[in-house]
Amino acid sequence: MLPYFPFTGEPYEPTMGLKTLDLATWIEPDAAQGEQLRLKADLLVRERDLVFRAPDDTGPACRELYLLLADHLPRQHPAFYRRDTDQLRVLSTGRTFPLQPREDASADDLLSSVALWIQEDLCLLSATPPAKIVAGSVCFPSRWNLPEKFGLDAPAVHAPVPGFSKSLAKPTAHFLDRITVDKPVWRLNWTLHDSDTLFAPHPVPGRTDLTEATVLSAVHLRVERQTLRRLPGTGAVVFTIRTHLTPLAEVIAQPERRRLLHATLAGLPGEVTAYKGMATFIKLILAATK
Repeated sequence: MLPYFPFTGEPYEPTMGLKTLDLATWIEPDAAQGEQLRLKADLLVRERDLVFRAPDDTGPACRELYLLLADHLPRQHPAFYRRDTDQLRVLSTGRTFPLQPREDASADDLLSSVALWIQEDLCLLSATPPAKIVAGSVCFPSRWNLPEKFGLDAPAVHAPVPGFSKSLAKPTAHFLDRITVDKPVWRLNWTLHDSDTLFAPHPVPGRTDLTEATVLSAVHLRVERQTLRRLPGTGAVVFTIRTHLTPLAEVIAQPERRRLLHATLAGLPGEVTAYKGMATFIKLILAATK
């Protein structure tokens, strides 16, 4: 299933692309939840240094997020979550968690639990300007990892993005510093990966075995639905990243989508293609989608 199609065929232009978020749709569970949460559980043990940070001083924000989600999830998504007396049950994994965490629960305990409830990755940004990453669980990164971005503000986090420093650094920082509780937002980000691996914490050179005949089945569209909202109590900003992976062959099953994808990719500047890690196969995709 392709939940989002981000291609318009228009010339590339860096943009924030923010849209108003209906909080009822804040979290996006789907049929892949069980598999993805089990993968998260494994990564939170096996790759913990790469995917998780929750310093003690983020305890209040982690607790507020825990309580907010414990209320939100069974109310908005009863097909995936259930209240069992004083427990939250995640139906796809069968795991239960207290609706009210212990008073002495650490930031680490609280955020670790939340990470096992939702398919989204998430970061907490500081309540006071400049907004910096102060905690997070990022198990499904796209060629980056939490340690290398931890403690940085938006301009520093996005410095490698072509054109960001010139056109988006100031408005992004301004927005994050001033986002209000009553105006949550969402946006889409996309790239193409030559694998179907969700856990991609490092840049890779790119496959060299692909051909025009195989590239559309081997390369996947990776769409991130990102949300931003400020917590009303602590003032921390919650940034969520819900990753969807779809083979390109499925993405372009409709002729109009094939046309728009081709037009968008054909108009990408070389530095953007390189940044997104598509340099080794972009020409093959263009040839295959003519």
